[in-house]
Amino acid sequence: MGNLMNTFESSPYKKLDLHIHTPRSLCYSDMTVKPEQIVEAAIASGLDAIGITDHNTVEGVEDVRMVAGKEGLIVFPGIELTTRSGHFLAIFDIEASIIKLRELLDEVGIARSHWGDGVEQVSGEAEDVFKMVVEWGGVVIAAHIERWPSGFLETKEPRSAKMAIHASPFLSALEITVAQNREQWNNGQMRGYPKKYACIQGSDAHAPDEVGRRPFLVRMEKVGLGALKSAFANWDNAIAFPDQLYA
Repeated sequence: MGNLMNTFESSPYKKLDLHIHTPRSLCYSDMTVKPEQIVEAAIASGLDAIGITDHNTVEGVEDVRMVAGKEGLIVFPGIELTTRSGHFLAIFDIEASIIKLRELLDEVGIARSHWGDGVEQVSGEAEDVFKMVVEWGGVVIAAHIERWPSGFLETKEPRSAKMAIHASPFLSALEITVAQNREQWNNGQMRGYPKKYACIQGSDAHAPDEVGRRPFLVRMEKVGLGALKSAFANWDNAIAFPDQLYA
């Protein structure tokens, strides 16, 4: 731990929260919340970059991105996709076209009448959707993996299906909610789940006062999807939780 803390203290790192909703998610707490309030909350939390990841829609991204750009806050366009096997975050380049991402939603079978509805499931298997997201230039993160009923570990799917998802070459990171298990997931020490993974945490914010409540830190000179991918691949010296630096 000491070596990791020294590495981070002597290197640039950015504070991120990649799991933030807007009123475009039908389950949002207050539909009158404005993009300015979300951006203000992110800045107040000391965040350098956020992911806007509404349920099965990208319609909240552009308004937040426009406001954030004036404040120096970077926004990753994203989607929280609902599958039979759980929820997964698809994160894209900061310059990604919303028009193209709408086309992706069409491709995975989310009808426009169901945009924003976290109950609506994509068509097809989760692993096929992962592959499609990667082919469209994104990265896939398993959302709140231990949370019932939408974390993939807590769905009604058989254990063999959960193990297959964990082993997918198209899954890049795990968003964990039980921080004490981080080292076991990092090192492939969970029984039946031997693949080593980068672990992050996220706020899953459905209100401005929740933004930034569970950030993670990433070593990167410049915030971007390429740097994020690199950090996921080299998590042992590129990703930390705040308690590792400020304990």
